[in-house]
Amino acid sequence: MFCLKKKFVWLGCILFSVLLIAANKQDETPEQRVKLFFTGKLVQLANQLQDFKKQSPNASEAQIKEQFKNCRLVYKEIEFLVEYYYPGAANRINGAPLLEAEPSEPEEPQHPTGFQVLEELVYEEITSDSRLLIVNEISSLDHQVRKVQSYLDDLQPDAVSVFDALRLNTYRMIAKGLSGFDSPAALNNIPEAVATLQSMREVLGYYEASSSLVQQLDAAISFAAENPDFNSFDRAVFIAGYINPLLQELHNFQLARKIAFISSPRAVQPNAAHLFDKDAYNLYYFAPSGTAPITPALTELGKKLFNDPRLSSTGKRSCSSCHAQEKAFTDGLAVNTSLFANRQLSRNTPTLINAGLQPVQFADSRISFLEDQVHAVVSNRDEMAGDFNSIVAAIAKDKHYKILFSSAFNEGKQSISQQNIKKALAAYVRSLTSLNSRFDQYMRGNNQAMNSEEIRGFNLFMSKAKCGTCHYVPLFSGAVPPLYDKMESEVLGVPATTDTLHPVVDADSGKFHLYKMPHQLFSFKTPGLRNIAFTAPYMHNGVYKTLEEVVDFYNKGGGNGLGFEIESMTLAPDKLELTTTEKKALIAFMHTLTDTAFVRPAAIN
Repeated sequence: MFCLKKKFVWLGCILFSVLLIAANKQDETPEQRVKLFFTGKLVQLANQLQDFKKQSPNASEAQIKEQFKNCRLVYKEIEFLVEYYYPGAANRINGAPLLEAEPSEPEEPQHPTGFQVLEELVYEEITSDSRLLIVNEISSLDHQVRKVQSYLDDLQPDAVSVFDALRLNTYRMIAKGLSGFDSPAALNNIPEAVATLQSMREVLGYYEASSSLVQQLDAAISFAAENPDFNSFDRAVFIAGYINPLLQELHNFQLARKIAFISSPRAVQPNAAHLFDKDAYNLYYFAPSGTAPITPALTELGKKLFNDPRLSSTGKRSCSSCHAQEKAFTDGLAVNTSLFANRQLSRNTPTLINAGLQPVQFADSRISFLEDQVHAVVSNRDEMAGDFNSIVAAIAKDKHYKILFSSAFNEGKQSISQQNIKKALAAYVRSLTSLNSRFDQYMRGNNQAMNSEEIRGFNLFMSKAKCGTCHYVPLFSGAVPPLYDKMESEVLGVPATTDTLHPVVDADSGKFHLYKMPHQLFSFKTPGLRNIAFTAPYMHNGVYKTLEEVVDFYNKGGGNGLGFEIESMTLAPDKLELTTTEKKALIAFMHTLTDTAFVRPAAIN
């Protein structure tokens, strides 16, 4: 009898504890549960890294790869919080495996560390020496994870930030995860997308997500889980049919719950429905602080200045001389010629369409803002050799200009100035922004906007062809998503000519000439691919006349395939092994990036 009573008391204690825990969970706010989720996953990741470290000296190659994948899957569940609250640690945990250096210390680059560095070790031939390097890299990862753990006491998440972090991370998954950017060897990116979405579902559950939002999440998770192969996964259908509708549902739920959108300025508007929304991008994020709104009066003035040869010292060259609208604001030349001497300029003329959506300008990224680029081009002795004092004096005599400047700036007699000329030209270039190609229309729900070959080409672009690891969707430039606060440059090993029997690397040193950083030798900004059908010839030196030649260059391994031995090469040495049919589909897709907003219809027919 006594034992029976003890048993009932024991059962009663357990029941009371369960009820108490349940009551405590009900009392927890969604943000507290988010923090507990984060804390628990960090512990799990730290433990898995410790196990990985212990086993790696003696484990088989297959076991090492499996451990690596498992650790990354856990990280993907909390990536949205690490990237949002601890971006420095995120860069050390899963940053690109590239050298970085400050201009003040060009000879002291910071060596990369984290999962992407570890992946290179894990997926190469494993030796006794590489096992030691693997252990060291795991230790570095573990250190960063524990560093994040040490900051948790001060973490106070709120609903606005949590939703913002989830949205940004979904953009990150689209642009980087699905392309294999941060895991190019393991190619476990689709299961990692599943982990990202499952984590999102868990967190949104704390906020009692609507049934339509949960259903859309479950549909996206199921689609990815059922199609885990990296190369055959249909990213076009996944993004357009599952992820964009999911983000729209997230947007609707946030509005319904009256959870505010983050107020800080962003490249992608915080209240955009999704990454492919027509008005998703904020032009003023890429402009100097205090930039005036782009008004019709300002763009009309900028357009007139753009076409005015009086901006050059000879009175024979205008901005439009080298940026012709019918060629998507390029000039169709490999490189243009100097204004005075019969010699060539050093680089290919880039398109100006969507130039306002770049954090830096010029092939060597030497300037940030379009206003400064205007000054650099107009005053360059080989390009326009213009003198702004003379330009202002000449324009001030023009009655039409007086009216236009007065209307655009409303500053009376002081309207015609060097500063306002640059502002007007920059505003006109910013007005040349459009993201409404057939590709964009497909991503916004028009599944008839692209045919099957073009869809296949997009999927190749984001998988086997590896284009999306440098030309990030949806801008297709080197502007790094989801914040777009920096622009990537690559060392490709571009040849000086098309001679493949005796190839010679192009002599232009690229970004290296700015700060003399060794790892930036032959490094050039990754250009945008929109309207690429009308911007030939290609590469910084215009060496390739057709897209077929460009694709063939990459298919053979870029400069590596030509036999160039460049220490700082950022392009992987592997050949892509694209078939003739695949190359054709890839090029067909690139033609869907043509946007008719500014390219004249005559040029398209």
